[in-house]
Amino acid sequence: SIFEKKYMLKTYIYFLISILAFIFVTSFSQKNTEEDMIMLEYVINQNKEVNDSVVLKNNFEKLNSTSNSYLKKNIDAIYFIYLAEIYSEQFDKVNPKSNQLYAKANKIVKELENPGLLIWLHTKFGFYYYKYSEYQKAFPYFMYASRLLDTTDRSKIIQKSNVYKLNAYFFGNVGDVEKSKNYLKLALEYTNNFDKEYGNILNGLGTLYYENKNYNNAKHYFELAKISAQKNNDQIRYAKALGDLALIYCHNKDFDKAIDYLKTDIEISEKEKDERNVMFANIRLGKIYLNQNDVAAAKKTIKLAEEYASTKDYLKSFELEINTTLLEIAIKENDSQEELRLRRKLSDIESHLEKTDGKTIIDQINWDIQKKNFDYKFEAEQQKLEKSKLLKNALIIIISLLAFAILLVFVAFRRKMKIKNSDYENKVLSLQLEKLKSENKLNHTTKTLEDYKAYLSEKNQQIDTLNKEINQIQNSNSHHIEAKKGELHKLLSSHLMT
Repeated sequence: SIFEKKYMLKTYIYFLISILAFIFVTSFSQKNTEEDMIMLEYVINQNKEVNDSVVLKNNFEKLNSTSNSYLKKNIDAIYFIYLAEIYSEQFDKVNPKSNQLYAKANKIVKELENPGLLIWLHTKFGFYYYKYSEYQKAFPYFMYASRLLDTTDRSKIIQKSNVYKLNAYFFGNVGDVEKSKNYLKLALEYTNNFDKEYGNILNGLGTLYYENKNYNNAKHYFELAKISAQKNNDQIRYAKALGDLALIYCHNKDFDKAIDYLKTDIEISEKEKDERNVMFANIRLGKIYLNQNDVAAAKKTIKLAEEYASTKDYLKSFELEINTTLLEIAIKENDSQEELRLRRKLSDIESHLEKTDGKTIIDQINWDIQKKNFDYKFEAEQQKLEKSKLLKNALIIIISLLAFAILLVFVAFRRKMKIKNSDYENKVLSLQLEKLKSENKLNHTTKTLEDYKAYLSEKNQQIDTLNKEINQIQNSNSHHIEAKKGELHKLLSSHLMT
């Protein structure tokens, strides 16, 4: 019994030490992981504005010299992604060098199995294709990033604001409005309102509401974007907010206000040298002039937009819009030669857009998104069923093992009880035998005083032994046997009676 208690105590201490060791190791490893993620966030933030490959290389060489092996691999992937972006800016198009660098980064990140970096990489890779209007190539990267975003613990996602925002832009442009809206709202949660990106996200939400003809909400978000831009002294965002509010004034038939806002938008954008936004605002302004039947002003304004759009191959969708407006102008002017030229040009542009970001491509991507979402839901349901089945099987196994363990315990207990009963009965028999021996010994003597004296001495010894046995059994886990049978007490009474 004492041995059993000592064994149980040792087992308990060993178990406690094991649990504490496990908690210590787990918490330590998690701390390291958290520190690594913080470090990666820092590296990404510190280098996102770098646009010189030499400066970028020097920055990352310094980081590598002070990093552990795990961080070095992650940092290498970030370096390749940023270098790919520098090349894409230099070439101003999708190019083999950037493709190669993104592929190298992808290979490293897959091996590292870092979900946060994996989401960031696929978002960046997808946005690279999206930026240059190659939607079909962008689609699988955004779809992969989106699936991870929806299934990964947010604490493991890095660059949350940027990742949610870029995914929202893509899904909004291919028609998945709800997903885009949800991502923009999440991006807003993780963006400081003193950050210039805050205004961009507000503007994105306004655009989604405008496209869904929810003009009140659209105006609300455009106004918030304008306020944010003023607060953060972001001139370009302020100009774009005015251009977006011009859409609301157009809808409300306040064309004079819309024209004033667009002219201010163009003036600020030219001053800030944002040629793309100048083009965009001129398209909107030209359409308003045409709606007002000011054909000359419309033609002049739209031609200014065409000058920039025609220089970039990835702006074909804007060229389509520009030339469609110019076609309307040609028809109003009864210029059949210009009309024929524009129709041919529009046909060429539409053929190009069928491979990049035209309506057919967007419709196809939207269909693919719905199909993928259905597949993911089906897969998730299948996984739930599999988990349920596994859980059911696990429960059956656990219950079976538990029942078997209970049976073993019961058998062991019964066996232990039999042994205790046997020990008890053997002890009683042994003491009874001692008593009989003493009595037989007395019966075979001449029964002198000395014989009685020896007999009483033995009797006293037997009584002492019996008392000791009774005390011992009462302090042991076999006390219930004596309580039930009372053989030792009966024997003691018999001795005393004698």
